[in-house]
Amino acid sequence: MSALDALTTWPTVVAIVAIMAVAGVIHGVIGFGFPVISTPMVALLADVQTAVLATLFPNIAVNLVSIVRGGSWRESIGRYWSMPIYVLGGAIAGTRVLLLADPRPLKLLLAAMIVVFLQQHRLRRVDWSWLARHPQASSLVFGLAAGFLSGTVNVAVPPLVIYFMALGLAPVAMTQILNLCFLVGRSTQLVTFAVAGKLDGTTLVVTSPLTAVAVLLLFAGLAVQRRTRPEAFQSLLRLVLWTMAALLAAQAAWR
Repeated sequence: MSALDALTTWPTVVAIVAIMAVAGVIHGVIGFGFPVISTPMVALLADVQTAVLATLFPNIAVNLVSIVRGGSWRESIGRYWSMPIYVLGGAIAGTRVLLLADPRPLKLLLAAMIVVFLQQHRLRRVDWSWLARHPQASSLVFGLAAGFLSGTVNVAVPPLVIYFMALGLAPVAMTQILNLCFLVGRSTQLVTFAVAGKLDGTTLVVTSPLTAVAVLLLFAGLAVQRRTRPEAFQSLLRLVLWTMAALLAAQAAWR
């Protein structure tokens, strides 16, 4: 029995396709956000591990497109090459936890990371000047934390955004290095799942339509980005994320 069998009823399939579409558009508009939208929404229909498996290949495809576009990506990545390595180490540990842990605490952790993501404007008021004074230690701490969260709940955005915004990284460069870190996390999940016998060619085939939807709507989001301000989507996105966090917490508490 496949881990994705619980998601094969028609209402569930339609819901997941819609989730991929919405997440792809928003990622295209603001430059990141696909995992923080897609994974929690699918997790409302199943457990976190199944949600991670269902969104694994769509996430990889979206990250690849986001890394390549935007110009001087080699310069952006070359300056912060160590961060993806730290993310790799954290993701290995996080994915092992995902494979072995009780699913209920993982839903609570996922809800908590959504809340942290939504409260980034408050966290920016904290004095993060020590990051620049201790670049190696800070990149190690934030990279491992991001990798662990990527491996367990697919949401590595909070520590990475805090770190790179504190350093004053330009938006395009930050988008590119964020997506590279996300890609490293997803690839680590892929290998770890495969070694554990949780992933095979069937998962790739079953989720390939979701990948196609995600990429197509990503390009649609990029087109929207050129015609509107990304800030126009923020209020709606915040409402959706707050709702998801509340529902995930309620599910975990109820069960």
